[in-house]
Amino acid sequence: MASLEDLLNNVIQKVLEEIKSNVDQSFNESKKIVEHAYNDTFNSYSVKVNELLSKYQEEIEGEKAKLDVENKRLISSEKNFWIQKVFDEVKNKIGLFIDSESYQKGLENIISRESKNGSIIFCNSGDVNKVKTILNKLKIKAEVKEQNLLGGIRIEYPDQGLVRDYSLDLILNQVFESEKPRIAQILFGEE
Repeated sequence: MASLEDLLNNVIQKVLEEIKSNVDQSFNESKKIVEHAYNDTFNSYSVKVNELLSKYQEEIEGEKAKLDVENKRLISSEKNFWIQKVFDEVKNKIGLFIDSESYQKGLENIISRESKNGSIIFCNSGDVNKVKTILNKLKIKAEVKEQNLLGGIRIEYPDQGLVRDYSLDLILNQVFESEKPRIAQILFGEE
């Protein structure tokens, strides 16, 4: 027969096993609750972090696009500055051409071909005497008026309401506009 001590040890053993089982079960339940709370918190913060990263990425891309546009504008402005510098330098060198014999012959050719009695010829102050001399030589009675031109002439036909422009200003502007891509290619190595 089992002694009281054996019975008591047996009961204590069963109670301990039951308590241990309850503790293990409680621990596992607590562990699941903590893991679930951890995962929920982790997922929640992961979503928030990803939203913030996405927002900042969009802001960075926006700023980058703004900077790209600003850089292109600055580069374009700088290129235009240097192209204009070339144009201004060409305009400054026009004086050498105006003093040449070929310029004088060109004026004479235009006046003989296009001018007629009663027309008005506009030219720069330096060309007034040249134009008058050519008109006298060709026996054409036309009025000569001074105008702010680089060189060349403009001929007005009052009876027709027509003006023909043979000024170096117009020619230079037209040539320069058509040659801008080539000038850019030479200066900056681009098409």
